[in-house]
Amino acid sequence: MSKRKIVLAFSGGLDTSYALVSLKEQGWEVLTANIDTGGLHSGEADVVRKRAEELGSAGHFVIDAREELYSRVITYAVKANYLRNGGYPSCVGAERLVQAEKVVQAALDHNADAVAHGSTGAGADHVRYDSVIRALAPQMEIVTPIRDERLTREFERDFLLQHGFHTPDKVTTYSINEGLIGTSIGGKETYGSWDYLPEDAWTYTKSIADAPADGIELILEFVKGEIISATTPDGTPIPGTGGDAKNYAILRSLNTLAAEHGVGRGIHMGSTMVGNLARVGFEAPGMLTLIAAHRELERLTLSNRQQATKATLGNTYGDLLHEAVYYDPILDDFRAFLDSSQSRVTGAVRIKLIKGNIIPLGSRSPYSLLDAATRQGVVYGYGSSLWSGDQARAFAHMYAIPGAIAKNAGPQEI
Repeated sequence: MSKRKIVLAFSGGLDTSYALVSLKEQGWEVLTANIDTGGLHSGEADVVRKRAEELGSAGHFVIDAREELYSRVITYAVKANYLRNGGYPSCVGAERLVQAEKVVQAALDHNADAVAHGSTGAGADHVRYDSVIRALAPQMEIVTPIRDERLTREFERDFLLQHGFHTPDKVTTYSINEGLIGTSIGGKETYGSWDYLPEDAWTYTKSIADAPADGIELILEFVKGEIISATTPDGTPIPGTGGDAKNYAILRSLNTLAAEHGVGRGIHMGSTMVGNLARVGFEAPGMLTLIAAHRELERLTLSNRQQATKATLGNTYGDLLHEAVYYDPILDDFRAFLDSSQSRVTGAVRIKLIKGNIIPLGSRSPYSLLDAATRQGVVYGYGSSLWSGDQARAFAHMYAIPGAIAKNAGPQEI
């Protein structure tokens, strides 16, 4: 009788390494799928493959999902200026949609009986994976050793050591997930609300103390809300973005460049989809830089009502993605709104990255509302040829009336 076949979402980290050995020990024929959403650097795919083979994978696949992640998820996150609770760009959470879909497709392609992932039951990732599997392959069994057995990372490390497999100390101490959007870091300091991650827990961003004193100035150019170039002031493309670079190359290069200037570190704390508070460290230098520049361009090109409405709908859209509401048709409606809102968000933004700060220096656009006002003689602080002093006085008088009425409402003394 042939073994039952299972496809495991495999990163090579502690949780998925344990899952692979444990599943194999239980009698499964385990195939491993490593989904690259930006976390694999030069040569790392081969390292993960070797790890899978050493642990007993019956077949290993590397699936490049970076371009799909960028076009389906990241572009809309930028258009929405989405930051969870005002500060967190949902680093790896939003990537789980694409990762889970690729794992399910691999399971279907190889006639597997089940899909496995290494998520715990403490966070949101297990819900994200399960939501995709249930939607796309409801007939598939879902196997989750870490969640089901409620294992500690120390137990997993010892289990692997007993089976002859070593794991680095940092992998045991911290749970690290990296992708195009950013990197999330969880460890003992994030279990409470007081402590900050130590310097050696951060993966690639420089500390503010070690960042260059002079910083760097960049010009980011957008067309309809999408980044198309990033250059120095003299027009030189930033490294990694020239030639036949993929459409996610600018974000990838900004991650590297902004990290050198201390940009992108933070710790996010907020409610999970099940209602408890969670805290996690993150590094997202490129995404934070893109959103800051994009928001500055929107201030120049969108009306106040557009910006206010976008802030509400964009945040709702991002929250739904973060909370694994992947397939509700309302997301298509949100994306249609976001696309429409960007019809005039074309232009360039000057920014400076310095000592952990992202400072917008200026912006320009053929759809500039500021330029349109100036052409009609409206100059802030100097008056306007469109109205007279008497008209300005009358406007101020009329504008003040509702407030004056409200202030004087209520019983009056006789």
